[in-house]
Amino acid sequence: MKAKSITALLHILVWGGILLVPFLLTPPEIPPSMPHPAFPRSPSPNYPALVVVSTLFISFYYLNYYKLIPVLYLKKRTATYILSILGLFFVIRILSFLIFNSFTDHHDRASEMGNPLVMLSPLLFTIVLFVSLGMRLTAEWKRAEEEMIKIEKEKLNVELSYLKAQVNPHFLFNSLNSIYSLAIIQSNKTADAIMKLSKLMRYVIYDANAPMVLLEMELSYIQSFIELHQLRLTENNHIEFQIIGDPNKLMIAPLILIPFVENAIKHGTSTIEQTLISIKVSLLKSELYFSIVNTKVNVISKNKEPGGIGIENTRKRLEMIYKKNQEFSINENDESFEVDLKIVLS
Repeated sequence: MKAKSITALLHILVWGGILLVPFLLTPPEIPPSMPHPAFPRSPSPNYPALVVVSTLFISFYYLNYYKLIPVLYLKKRTATYILSILGLFFVIRILSFLIFNSFTDHHDRASEMGNPLVMLSPLLFTIVLFVSLGMRLTAEWKRAEEEMIKIEKEKLNVELSYLKAQVNPHFLFNSLNSIYSLAIIQSNKTADAIMKLSKLMRYVIYDANAPMVLLEMELSYIQSFIELHQLRLTENNHIEFQIIGDPNKLMIAPLILIPFVENAIKHGTSTIEQTLISIKVSLLKSELYFSIVNTKVNVISKNKEPGGIGIENTRKRLEMIYKKNQEFSINENDESFEVDLKIVLS
């Protein structure tokens, strides 16, 4: 609304200035006895005619801007547009002479061709034509650019929602596997595991729907997730989770770190081998450094790609959300699998 008011005020000032041009171009008649004007400038008898003629050009501007360009030019009806412009040129030219004659007496009519505004009417028409055309095309280009940005933003939101939707079932699948393992051996930890899963699902369903969540909530979720899986892991599997720094008031995209933890627990734990999963979160002002290393277990995997669908989706989400404000790397050898991530948080 404010922008529209500023635009309207600007138009009034511009056209007001243009209506002063005839006054500046037509000095009043000065008697021979007064070689230099002793009083401020006053309108000449031709001034009313010149003001009316100027309104013709103003009317042409808005007619071209709001009607001819969108209805003809922008719809590729170029020939009709050119004919309309030529027709309006001759109409304005004829009306200019008629208006000038109706407002002036016979003595002034004889010099009408010498009037600057009438003589310059073709030039003024051309200027108004190209100014209105340029202004309208610029407005259309800006509108198209804003529409494109809006479409890209909507597309990005859809893609992010799709990727997040893939993460959630992945999390649920892994968690249910853990509870299933407890149920098979009829462990008394099964009920506790179900309660922990209920708490995690509450976060996923309600809190993680926001574009950003508090970092401390996300870290608390990871801690609860680890505790859930520790209920079914044997004592030979060790998980270390360390937080260095203050996560208070920092925001992060929800469920952006958990796929790395899921992947480490899924591929880095064993019922017989000694394994270690080390998770470290370091905070330096608004920068988050996340590192997770897991021992590789001697299990033949059909999937030769590093990580799984969760890590690949997270890589895409990181690129979409944080763009250049993130650095992501995977280091793998025969004994361990490591993920290092840096994010500049808000």
